[in-house]
Amino acid sequence: MTHGLLVTGSALFAFPFVWMLLTSVKVDRETTADNLRFLPTTPRPQAITPYINSDEFDAPARPDDVPEAVWQATQPLLLEQLGAAVDAWTPSTAGPADNPPPATVDPDAYRTEMVEGLANALNKRLSDEVRQCAIESEKAARLAAGTEPPPNSVLARELSQPAIDAGVAAILADAQRIVDQQSLANTFDACYRRFCVEDVRVRAPNFRMFSLFTGDEWRIEDGDAEVVARDDGNIAAQEVRVRYSDARPSVTLEFESKTLPLSRDEIDRIYIRYRGDSTWAAVRFEIVCGGRRYRTTREIHLFERDWIEQELRWPEGAGDPLDRRAYHVLEDVGATPPGSPAFLARMIVERNSAGGAWLAKLTHNYRMAFREVPYARYISTSFAIVILNIVLAVFSCTLVAYAFARLQWPGRDLCFGVLLATMMIPPQVTMIPSFLVMKYLGWFNTLLPMWVPAIFGTPFFIFLLRQFFRGIPNDLEDAARIDGCGFLRIYWHVMLPLVKPTIATIAIFTFMWSWNNFMGPLIYVNDERLFPLALGLFKLNLRSSGNLGLMMAASFVMTLPVIILFFFAQRYFIQGITLTGTKG
Repeated sequence: MTHGLLVTGSALFAFPFVWMLLTSVKVDRETTADNLRFLPTTPRPQAITPYINSDEFDAPARPDDVPEAVWQATQPLLLEQLGAAVDAWTPSTAGPADNPPPATVDPDAYRTEMVEGLANALNKRLSDEVRQCAIESEKAARLAAGTEPPPNSVLARELSQPAIDAGVAAILADAQRIVDQQSLANTFDACYRRFCVEDVRVRAPNFRMFSLFTGDEWRIEDGDAEVVARDDGNIAAQEVRVRYSDARPSVTLEFESKTLPLSRDEIDRIYIRYRGDSTWAAVRFEIVCGGRRYRTTREIHLFERDWIEQELRWPEGAGDPLDRRAYHVLEDVGATPPGSPAFLARMIVERNSAGGAWLAKLTHNYRMAFREVPYARYISTSFAIVILNIVLAVFSCTLVAYAFARLQWPGRDLCFGVLLATMMIPPQVTMIPSFLVMKYLGWFNTLLPMWVPAIFGTPFFIFLLRQFFRGIPNDLEDAARIDGCGFLRIYWHVMLPLVKPTIATIAIFTFMWSWNNFMGPLIYVNDERLFPLALGLFKLNLRSSGNLGLMMAASFVMTLPVIILFFFAQRYFIQGITLTGTKG
């Protein structure tokens, strides 16, 4: 019984951390209401793209308020009707020209996923008349027979055959009305994963944009692939159809501009627009311009299924290296041979293995957190503040507590009472006076207010240590005094080693308070370069636009040191709490 309660309590305590950890490895679309799952989805690298995503839609479920008997009778007829609609419709992956999906697309997966998608869309759009048709029919039949109709909950299990037939007919009629060309196209668009490329733009320093894409510039430089023109959501793009193999695991796309409106020195940054296919393939960019060749310094992955415009910047235009934005910095790798084009963009796409895809997904949000904001600097600032607070708090609190507990001096008890009285003052009362003092001292927008107050001690910690000091036998102090020790040597060599558990407790409390301190930096610090982790996490939240996976990754990084500290120091923490106030 006791062990069961302990295991249950541990599971309940660990659940928020497990949820945070699992959410931190989800991409943005997995945290929306329609795709919300406890476990992250498995990344599935593909040998062929485009392809049909067989996990896009769930199996059709019974719509709300539709009786179980009606749904059981409707489901096979509905799936047959939807399958016939899919068979009679030919999808197009191009604009005006008739360009069906490539032959590599599995027809069985296509038909199954289309039927499931249409059924799920139908469940959300069933009219109110359909939902109530069977129930109203049964009510009318029972009233005609002179019997009182039972409640709906019972009625759903006791429908007569005429009522079931009426419900089936109403649902099939609604499906016939809802399933049209547009719904078929939308369902196909949702499950047809494709990799497309589109516009390449350059921007001048005066923010003027120049498009280099006219519709057919992208071509295959290397790899088993072909480029097909298509309209993708009213976007004139080029669909890339790739067949990966062990011999040719990558494909290189090349974009050569026939005219370049700006010179190399006049180009401020470059934008390349493409659509991901959720295969987690690794992507790198290369740019040839002004007789030099450049390449991106880190890989990105095709985890998205929507359009993305990737921003590339020259090395000299990247700005502060600590200011990591969503752009990619181009690295100069040398001069180009004579006769090279004035402007050339390459996109190298390499198939990922299953392990590589999992590694990319597990680390994606963490890499994004360190890229969006100078997260490493926030962490180092927080550690510096924490270390200063712990050292100063331990030194000041132990020294003051020793004076209150072991030394006899006039007014000691009165001063200790005043010290305890300060614990009753809410921090909100002293917030404004403290700010005015710090500003008068010239410490506003510095880190000094974050650690200097620790020099003067903390009333609660002083009280905690005083109780522990009072429990130490006087004989130890007398023996040290006989050996010639003064007050400071007794404090340092005798008292401090005996209060290690309490010092560990103070260190843990100070670490947690300093590490999680948000209000202090928010009041005193305006310079982003001085932000500690708590305030940096708030800024990341403002910039992430509600990206839950990114925020959970950043939050886990912030929570992990606290968990590790408590895991290794819990013995001292518990010992310090239990021994406080006991007598020797």
